[in-house]
Amino acid sequence: MLAIQRLKEIEKILNEKGSVIISTLSKQFNVSEETIRRDLDKLEKTKVLKRVRGGAYLQSETDKQVPLEIREKIYLEEKHEIANKAIEFIQDGDTLMIDSSTTAVCVAQIVDKYEKKVTVITNSIRVVEVFQDSKWVKIVCVGGSFRKRTKSFIGSQAVNQLETLYANKAFVSCTAVNRKFGVTDDSEREAEIRRKMIANSEETFLIVDRTKFDNLESHLICGLDKIDYIITDQKLSNEWEESLKKLKVDIVYI
Repeated sequence: MLAIQRLKEIEKILNEKGSVIISTLSKQFNVSEETIRRDLDKLEKTKVLKRVRGGAYLQSETDKQVPLEIREKIYLEEKHEIANKAIEFIQDGDTLMIDSSTTAVCVAQIVDKYEKKVTVITNSIRVVEVFQDSKWVKIVCVGGSFRKRTKSFIGSQAVNQLETLYANKAFVSCTAVNRKFGVTDDSEREAEIRRKMIANSEETFLIVDRTKFDNLESHLICGLDKIDYIITDQKLSNEWEESLKKLKVDIVYI
């Protein structure tokens, strides 16, 4: 297949599915991943798509979030290692709030693997799918407006349901963590969900990889003082460690 034909086929797939994965396209067209990266770079220059690590997607005027299918492929090993560390803090009998982040889905998978006898409160379809055949986990899924890019329920109905639910521990992620402004998100309605999960849990675990630090998004989830533990994959700077120590936030490295 000629390069120009391959570009047209990639555009067609994008228009049908909304996003593409580099490794999948490489196998489909029987070319190297580097060739696919060059193809996507060319399409990005024509404003056809938005490139991210691992793939690309069509931008939406109403939802700027990177599609879940792509985010599930990014830093996957680190996310599983964060989840493996998180399980050390989960005991039988706990009630857990688990958000719709891909790292939180990894936490759910580890909970299922170790057959923890817990109750899980979530707004994530992916988390529900993890536990759908579990003998040990009781699932409470809040409903509301369905957000396709994250496979999650958001909006006032979901927030109102969370209002009457409480947990021992919340495992949440975010788009960015800033030393001055705290924990932020690129989605106002996803931030509302995470804020309520944090408020209605005795302890909060922020589960974030190294790429989230020293960035800032427009919607505040909470200040760093509302977080009890940060579980991350790489040692933070001395400035970060000092700031978190003053706020009595425990840092847990994988």
